Amino acid sequence: MAETLNEYATQATRSAAKPAWFTTLQVALGAGAVSAEDATLDFYAQDVFGRGEALAAVVSPSTMDELQITVKTLAAADVAMVPRGGGLSYTDGYLARQKGSALIDLTRMDKLVELNTADRYVTVETGMYWATLNELLAPHGLRTPYWGPLSGLRSTIGGALSQGSVFLGSGEYGSVGESVLSLDVVLADGSVLTTGSAAAGVNTKPFIRYFGPDLTGLFVGDAGALGIKARATFKLIPREVEIDFVSAEFDNPTAMIEAMSEISRNDIAAECFSFDPVLLEQRKKRMSLLADAETLLKVVKQSGVMAGLGLVKSGRDFVGEDKYSAHVSIEGKTAGEVAAKVEAAKRIFAAKGRATENSFPKALRAMPFSPPNSMLGPAGERWVPVHAIFPHSTAQRAFTEIQAFFAAKQALLEVHQIRIGYLCTTVAQQGYLIEPVFYWNDSHTAYHKRVVEADYLKKCGEPAANPSATAAVGALKAETARLMRSLGGTHFQIGKFYTYREGRNPAALALFDAIKKQLDPQNIMNPGVLK
Repeated sequence: MAETLNEYATQATRSAAKPAWFTTLQVALGAGAVSAEDATLDFYAQDVFGRGEALAAVVSPSTMDELQITVKTLAAADVAMVPRGGGLSYTDGYLARQKGSALIDLTRMDKLVELNTADRYVTVETGMYWATLNELLAPHGLRTPYWGPLSGLRSTIGGALSQGSVFLGSGEYGSVGESVLSLDVVLADGSVLTTGSAAAGVNTKPFIRYFGPDLTGLFVGDAGALGIKARATFKLIPREVEIDFVSAEFDNPTAMIEAMSEISRNDIAAECFSFDPVLLEQRKKRMSLLADAETLLKVVKQSGVMAGLGLVKSGRDFVGEDKYSAHVSIEGKTAGEVAAKVEAAKRIFAAKGRATENSFPKALRAMPFSPPNSMLGPAGERWVPVHAIFPHSTAQRAFTEIQAFFAAKQALLEVHQIRIGYLCTTVAQQGYLIEPVFYWNDSHTAYHKRVVEADYLKKCGEPAANPSATAAVGALKAETARLMRSLGGTHFQIGKFYTYREGRNPAALALFDAIKKQLDPQNIMNPGVLK
């Protein structure tokens, strides 16, 4: 009885300690949409790698009106607010820098606003997942040009727009920012700013991005510094009619990068990506194609029975040991168009490498969106990447310099048993993204235990606590980012990890600062990003 009374007294004290804005939002949005439970605050204070300051509350609006009420209420109380989409950041994008901030979880704002097949655009709320958008568009034979990251089961439209994102469709169409037409952004005072042609008046549809200066681009990659994206309009294109795949292996990264850049410059592939031997080994361990009936059936449906038989025959052993592997997905409106591109890709790859079974891109396209289990290795290792985008002319040198940097750190890597792999992908016809990936042993966080599927957690197991290794990875990650910038690289997912202001053109920085002050004079919109 005493324990019950003490528990009741503790709850009552906590309730009484809540600020007025908390109660106001509970009344306006419903008690279930505003939380200050310890477990909830602990989870939302973490991302894949790091932890931010302690949060005061997590608020989950479900409509534009509720989002506006949330922002107005928090602004009136001078409470810093941090927007969050699917939460798969590893660059501190939504980790609070001010203690007592309110995190705004946008995943309940996930509705289709308008699908206009005649004018070829779709408007959605930004809490929608990429996989959901793809499913909505598929029956109409349409898709967005860039159609999502591989984490699209959990990654949201708004998160990708705020952070920058590439993968599906990026070989041809570039990053997410190249596909968006218009945005509705809730500013720090609760007002709504509309960009693109829709800003011209009630009779103008959001069918084109440019009508005067490009305000849409201003909010792409801002990590929520300038406002909270509530709705987004994307251009639509016909879905691919024909698709085929090409894979090859290379003895060294220089040959692989040269071949991938040539494919990129010639606009051959919808996706063009690669793995080094370490990352390929990790992928193979996760990927038992022979046992995965669902993947096999989807490959057969997508590419035919012979493709399925090839997948079964090759299984996981489609690239030799210690080889670098590159993979392309090729789309077209006709079989002839695809066949011509396939032959071009094969010629380019053959000049530098050797053809292999195209199992991996087939399987990836058959199931493009997968659960976020890859944030843990097959033995439960922790995972975090760091990346930069380079022009093709400097990509080979950058890769060589990055490898040399890690070679000089070999003693440190061995002490902490840190393994490093590489994922690379092309971005439209101009860019080459290099992403070193760190694996190391440390116990799992509350974030991992909630986001990674329970069956996978059970299967892979959990290493013992190893905070010194995690600290070493954090330092290496920061050093790597600095090296990449010194080599002329740029970044998506800037968040609070990558430097934005360092070395930036003074006139450009002054303009950004003036815009930030105009839109967020109290500096309460995700303070600390783009620094």
